[in-house]
Amino acid sequence: MKLLVLPFGDASCASTHYRVIQYLEMLKADGIGYDVASPGTLPPSVEIAGYEAVLVQKKLFSTSQVRTLRAQAKRLLFDIDDATWHPHGRKHGWWTRWRTNRRLRSIVRAADVALVANHYIAHHLSALGANAQVLPMALNPADWPPPVATAATGRIRIGWSGAPVNLCYLETLEPVLAQIMREHPEVELAVFCGKKPDFSAATPYIHLPWRQGGESAAVETFHIGLLPLPVDAFSQGKSPIKALQYMAAGIPTVATPQAGSLELDRESGAIAFAKTPAEWHACLTSLITDAPKRAALGRHARAAFEAHYSTTCTYPLWKSYLMGV
Repeated sequence: MKLLVLPFGDASCASTHYRVIQYLEMLKADGIGYDVASPGTLPPSVEIAGYEAVLVQKKLFSTSQVRTLRAQAKRLLFDIDDATWHPHGRKHGWWTRWRTNRRLRSIVRAADVALVANHYIAHHLSALGANAQVLPMALNPADWPPPVATAATGRIRIGWSGAPVNLCYLETLEPVLAQIMREHPEVELAVFCGKKPDFSAATPYIHLPWRQGGESAAVETFHIGLLPLPVDAFSQGKSPIKALQYMAAGIPTVATPQAGSLELDRESGAIAFAKTPAEWHACLTSLITDAPKRAALGRHARAAFEAHYSTTCTYPLWKSYLMGV
């Protein structure tokens, strides 16, 4: 068998990495070949026909291109991990909405299976006629070994990890975080990102510069993970990889209650949810002042990661869908 991957982005794109790239070496070890096309491109029909399976990762091709894919692909899969039919950070005009929904409907109906990151996306695509199957977001346990107990230092580190484009969500929490650190001098804030947050000079924090592959080393220094998200339709469809990283590191998370995060919590019970500044303050205070609670939730988080969100668990399922088992 040989697989053709039509990715949304390159290896540096988080969506492409976690939904496809991290599985390819495992596929190769199983004796299955693959080729990865340039992001957003569609090879000639004669090339498509030479593969036993074609995986389209999140890219919404035109309806005519989808017809070509369906005509040439022996097995066609579509993978998506975001509610891309909703606008993200900008408004969609009527033409963009119409075209997006038309293209989405076209590919999910043409595909033999649509692999989705959570049940929120699955429900939407099923209504469009898709054979939607949930393949959760996952992390490679080789990159996220079990947390190692360290000597207590008296410091409690609240941490946020994310891309610069998402710093604005952390920045909305600045008043709460500043208050928490005033009330609890033992608390420090760390930010692992390629850019520094736009905080006032009075709000102390430790900046951990982003580096490729450095997520585990940074997140394992946290005692509590932060996952603020906007309350909008697009975020409802997210399966936050940062929440998974906190779980893999064995720490509890405080998050905005969105569908993807709520789904993760059903498996771990290690996420506290907060909407208002008062709720964020209460959740953080509870975890800061109760070390046994933090430790217990951290163990639950790691156990859920190992049982449900490790590539050890998800790769066999991913492979079975590729092969049509």
